[in-house]
Amino acid sequence: MPADGKQLEGLVAFVEQTMLPAGFKVETNQKIFNDDGVQIAEFDVKIRGKVGTTEIAWLIECRDRPAAGPAPGSWIEQLFGRRSRFGFNKVTAVSTTGFAPGAIAFAQKEGIELREVKALTPEEFRDWLLIRHIEHRENVTRLDHASLLVNKEESDERKQALLEVIASESSGVPLLRNSKTGAKVSTAAAFASAVQEPGNLFDGLAPNGEGRKIRLRVKYANQSDHFVVETKLGPVRIEEIIYLGELSVKERLVPIAITAEYRDAETGNVISQVAAFEPQEMHGMKFSLEMHRMGENGETHIIMRRLANDA
Repeated sequence: MPADGKQLEGLVAFVEQTMLPAGFKVETNQKIFNDDGVQIAEFDVKIRGKVGTTEIAWLIECRDRPAAGPAPGSWIEQLFGRRSRFGFNKVTAVSTTGFAPGAIAFAQKEGIELREVKALTPEEFRDWLLIRHIEHRENVTRLDHASLLVNKEESDERKQALLEVIASESSGVPLLRNSKTGAKVSTAAAFASAVQEPGNLFDGLAPNGEGRKIRLRVKYANQSDHFVVETKLGPVRIEEIIYLGELSVKERLVPIAITAEYRDAETGNVISQVAAFEPQEMHGMKFSLEMHRMGENGETHIIMRRLANDA
């Protein structure tokens, strides 16, 4: 089953978005505030769209509390209150631990739909999940030193101001500002981007073997897209950077971390099955590769989902 509540919400939102007709909008983690700016609610998954000339508002709330046991009736009562207070036409409750008898009885009485996400073994996926791992190959850069070169016409005072900024910053701190986008990046990130330009610097490197030392001189001559460094005397343009570092290639087998089924809790009808591989870090962000097989038509969708870095 999903590794955390956010991943559960993402799974449900993706499946519903995929199966909804065009024109419907799916939002996750929408915060609701009162007139005083105080948060009064947060909706896990909210869906809006038109059926004919009628606007439909659908709320899906997710619960992933393995230690707490089946979802209780009190939770369903809260969702019933939300339907009335916020004007939803339909409310669906999704639980990874099933529902207590009282919750089922109240939901049936008030017309609240119940769904489950249950863990499965890969073997239970029968004929469609034929792989148990994927091969992850990553080009790795390590920056040892960077020399920032400026125009020779820059004054000594501005050069000194630049040196003061460089001396006060650690290597991982965003120091360079892109003149076109305004985004700030570290010299290490600029190096990682620069080695991609030639296109073949990683050729010949053995996976998980020794790295290759590299000296790379990059000219940033584009008038609209270059780097500057903010100093006390204003921005100083960087015309060239000489990078000294190392390139290497890492490779490993990434196993499946989650195999689960999203289904109607009352009928047992399968809505979708999902297989998610162990999260991978790329460029400082975490991603999970997921395979979703839709129960309605048997289509398989493969997506890359960005996760919170603490997931």
